[in-house]
Amino acid sequence: MDEPGRFNALLAETPLEPRHLLLWDAVRACALRLADHAGLAVEPLPDPATPPCFGGQQPYVDYYPAVLAKLDALETCPNASFYAFADYAPLGSDHWMSRTALPSASAVDGLLSFNFHRSVRAQQGRDLRFVPPPSAATLAELAEKLKGMITHTAKCLPPESFPKKLAFARLRVLLSDYEEARRRAANAGEFNSVWSARVFHRLGFRLPFVSLSELLARDELLPSVAATLSVFIKRNALFVESIEEAMQFDEGGALNFNRKEAGHIPLSLADPQSCVRRALRLERRGADYLLASTKGTEEVFNVGRADAAALEELLRRLKGRWSLDVFTPIFLFQLGIAGIVNGRGSIRYSLVLAHVSKRLFGERHPPNLLCSCSPRLEGPFVEAVRRAQGSLPDSLRSREPTLISRLLSTEEATIREEISASWRDGMRE
Repeated sequence: MDEPGRFNALLAETPLEPRHLLLWDAVRACALRLADHAGLAVEPLPDPATPPCFGGQQPYVDYYPAVLAKLDALETCPNASFYAFADYAPLGSDHWMSRTALPSASAVDGLLSFNFHRSVRAQQGRDLRFVPPPSAATLAELAEKLKGMITHTAKCLPPESFPKKLAFARLRVLLSDYEEARRRAANAGEFNSVWSARVFHRLGFRLPFVSLSELLARDELLPSVAATLSVFIKRNALFVESIEEAMQFDEGGALNFNRKEAGHIPLSLADPQSCVRRALRLERRGADYLLASTKGTEEVFNVGRADAAALEELLRRLKGRWSLDVFTPIFLFQLGIAGIVNGRGSIRYSLVLAHVSKRLFGERHPPNLLCSCSPRLEGPFVEAVRRAQGSLPDSLRSREPTLISRLLSTEEATIREEISASWRDGMRE
């Protein structure tokens, strides 16, 4: 749905249960840990009066405004809400996990591209938890490029429309957050998450931020995760069949969802040698269920009758290597998530997830709010490119302003106000 009022009204109909309190205690512990890791001073989270609402995605090195819109929607939601970073995603599956592109008057095509990793190809497909954070040299190179971008912008614009000194002061704050993330992070997943949490906090967001891999692996939640996984395994034929049933409603690939072959389970594992994130596939050997790697190092795990206890033991043994796939929200729903806020891409999966939830668990998909925005690309960096080249180049025409470019040219409170207004105005159109 795209009506916040209706979304909130539906959330209010969900009664608070013991599982919600268990989940919130885990969220609270993970949020405090991430805040401490990021060097943030946060207020203790109170006990919830309502079932929790959730939003999340992969942690990035830069963001389009649509991500901030989800944060704003969650923060204004009357239910207890949190935001989770899927810090186990494979590097390269989404370029925002490793690079950004900013309007720059000094670039030939008007676009300054920057990669936070020396060789993405060498790290391609690796679980973010096994990719090193950006080096000090890489961040130093970023600093020089951003300094050049500011300097060239100042040459193209009158001083009153672009205070160069203020832009450099904002740059120092931005670089400080990146450097703190580099210093505190053991891997790229932590680097992106720590930087994101610090910047979101500076923008005024006080939502609990958590590592999704840590949350799902917590002792108190793992039994539920294992029990849910058991259903996907034991009812695998129905699971795959339900996906196919939902895909019948797809028109021209609008769902952006890949069909799944027989034996697919929503569990991935980082390869012990290459650390590439690969799926596990279900096989049978007599009465036993086997989970086998689909590529890379051969690994086969016999989980017997695939009861929850056996799967919980396996997940504990593989801690730090396993992760869930696109069906992660269903595991969260089973843990007690009462509502979810999605963007333009992820909400398309809801039709499939809803049908799987109904067929496998006999439950309806919780209320799902579409929250997004697409503000125009504008600001001093864009105007400098327009003046330098006489018109806006094609490379910038379909783009949106990214968070880095906004942080260098705009007050943080203004950014927050613009985001808040942007997605609400979009709802009214």
